[in-house]
Amino acid sequence: MIIVNATLEPVEGKLDEIVEKAEKLLKASRTHEGNISYNLYKNVEEETLFFVERWESKEALQKHMETEEFMEFGKETKELLAKELGIKLYAAELLSDESAA
Repeated sequence: MIIVNATLEPVEGKLDEIVEKAEKLLKASRTHEGNISYNLYKNVEEETLFFVERWESKEALQKHMETEEFMEFGKETKELLAKELGIKLYAAELLSDESAA
């Protein structure tokens, strides 16, 4: 499994606009082949946003990054970000599944 943590630092006053533009990306991404989960969270202390994504494979993630929704979100939010996305990728192995209990 691949986990993506992407940090978005909005230009002051643009956080809500980014969240609004992310709605289409969130809905579409959750339907992409190989997606396990795709969420956007807000850090209330720092006024930053975080995408937390889980993918079955690097190939599924790569296909997602080539979709119209993904590229459109990047273009629409480029001027709304104070700096480049901070993206970290992790290879992960599920060690326990408490939901199965």
